[in-house]
Amino acid sequence: MITRAASIGIPVTDQEAAVEFFVDVLGFEKRVDVPTDRGRWIEVAPAGAETVLTPYTWLDHHDDRTGVFTRVVLECQDLTGLHEELVAKGVEFELDPTESAGGRFAHFKDPFGNLYVLAEL
Repeated sequence: MITRAASIGIPVTDQEAAVEFFVDVLGFEKRVDVPTDRGRWIEVAPAGAETVLTPYTWLDHHDDRTGVFTRVVLECQDLTGLHEELVAKGVEFELDPTESAGGRFAHFKDPFGNLYVLAEL
């Protein structure tokens, strides 16, 4: 039986820039950063989160895997406030905070063009 999603791989072109974005801009914790034979194994996550994101660069034809709609949904308590904070830090939003039948959402991009969903609790 599967008990949890442990990690989600995020294709990036620069792991150091990815760490700076997730840690310095989004406020995630860097939990793991170790060298491997093909780059680094990095794990980042919001404080207290069980599932981690792993920004990677080591797949063949990697560059054509960046800039995707990741379908990663990140929850927050104050979508409007977080949106304003991230915009001030230079984060690009494809969809500003929006009301829908399922709640309040926004979509933002990382420096590699990957798209994420912010959802208000």
